[in-house]
Amino acid sequence: MSCVVLTTVLLSALASAQERSIVVGGLNREYILHTPKSSGPGPWPLVIALHGAWQPATVLRSYLDLDAVADREGFAVAYPKGINLLWNDGRGSVAGIMPIIHKRDDAGFVLAVLDTLVAEGIADPGRAYLMGFSNGAFLTAFIACRHAERFAAYATMMMTAPVVYADSCRPSRPIPILMMNGTYDPIVPMFGRPTPGARLMSATDSAKLFARINGCGDPVQEPAKNARIVRWNDCAGGSAVAFYEVEGGHQPPASSVSGVDMLASLLLGPRRRGLDAPQEIWTFFRRFGAWPQENGVSVGEPVPIGAATPRGGGALAGANPVPGAPAATSFAPVEVPLPIPSPLRPKPTATQ
Repeated sequence: MSCVVLTTVLLSALASAQERSIVVGGLNREYILHTPKSSGPGPWPLVIALHGAWQPATVLRSYLDLDAVADREGFAVAYPKGINLLWNDGRGSVAGIMPIIHKRDDAGFVLAVLDTLVAEGIADPGRAYLMGFSNGAFLTAFIACRHAERFAAYATMMMTAPVVYADSCRPSRPIPILMMNGTYDPIVPMFGRPTPGARLMSATDSAKLFARINGCGDPVQEPAKNARIVRWNDCAGGSAVAFYEVEGGHQPPASSVSGVDMLASLLLGPRRRGLDAPQEIWTFFRRFGAWPQENGVSVGEPVPIGAATPRGGGALAGANPVPGAPAATSFAPVEVPLPIPSPLRPKPTATQ
């Protein structure tokens, strides 16, 4: 590639991304905003993507290549930056490793990013989505349990739910959520483990937890390259749960794998090709939210959360719909028993 062409590509990438800052809780907080190319004026659908521990937001941005999906599909992406590259993710410790010394409300920061972009006419509040990787995924699940009405759907990569969520996760509405985990993940093992501030359940139990919270029916399984996918589609209010058991490490799958990914596998475990994590997540996201009508047909084939009668009925005081979405019916979370303790690493069920 010539220097002129390379310079043009770099300038184009910089033009579509902005370094921004806002003040939250008396602290100056920063995030990167990517707006879609050639997609007309906003407001656009918005995906907020949270980086992992000690992973700069710029690294997550290039690592996932989510911007390419955003340009192709026409949505904006915000990449908030954690203080010292870490998130206070609700486990009583930072990244499940260190005690929290400097208190900060990272959930409030994420919500402030959403509110700011909505107020500026950049983000459509009825089509806002939250996803995270590792430490950022734990914060994503924390927000889903406590602020379910703020985002139309959620996605976590390399996260298993704290055991206490069986009692404390009581969302105001069903939570459409996609979860990805690696069978050979040495950082957040699929079988669950204790961490400072929280004991984690297994990945399978985590998916079943959200399926029970959402009042889902029986799951269906489908094979995929280097993965097994379990879907719960018969859930309260039109919500859904998708669980991707990927035969990889602490790395989301990608359409292609580079030499850098191979080097990272020495510490994080293998990164598999075949499935493209950001495309899979966006395909799940676009099923939910208040999409506009074109010729009487909803763009993106959305499933308005709460439009159907919840399984089991009931009501929950203070339940709120997704801003800008059709009014939701009331939703009563089901009582969820504590999961059975997971055994040591089980034999992977997916095919190599």
